[in-house]
Amino acid sequence: MILIFAFAEVSERDKFEYLYRKYKNLLYFKAWEILRDPMEAEDAVSETFIRVYRNLDKIDDPDSPRCVAFLGTIARNVALTMAKKRSAMPVLVEDNESNAAYDEPADPLDLEATVIDKLSAEQLVLIVNRLDEQSRTIFVLKYSYDLSHREIAVQLGITENNVTVKLHRTRKKLAEMINAAAL
Repeated sequence: MILIFAFAEVSERDKFEYLYRKYKNLLYFKAWEILRDPMEAEDAVSETFIRVYRNLDKIDDPDSPRCVAFLGTIARNVALTMAKKRSAMPVLVEDNESNAAYDEPADPLDLEATVIDKLSAEQLVLIVNRLDEQSRTIFVLKYSYDLSHREIAVQLGITENNVTVKLHRTRKKLAEMINAAAL
């Protein structure tokens, strides 16, 4: 990705380059999970870093979990917007056999699929954003970045047991919030 930005200070440019080098692969993977297309995932990463440039002043510590969550949220939102635009475009189906996997009904016990069916991505983001900062950060690190409890504990400087308890409470609270939103 080649970006030409006019940075006011050298330190801003260095911070931006550091963020790009450190997180481009993570953000690519995040976008690819949603889009399942390498070219679109690259486009999503490019758009993410354009938004990062515009909001560079909001990033104090590029190595903090909050920064990782911030970048991940931007990448996820960009990818979801791209996917939504793509799904609004008409799709021509030439061969029913190649699309057979998409016709299978979803497992009714699959909580993630059920939540996604009932709530839009925007609603889900709004619900997660209503959590307190530490719960939201732990939740994002666990489910967006698939970090282990130990890795989260090290990142946040808390005990592994504390992470487990907070995740349990957060999932319970989110379930209540989602049920209230779905009604």
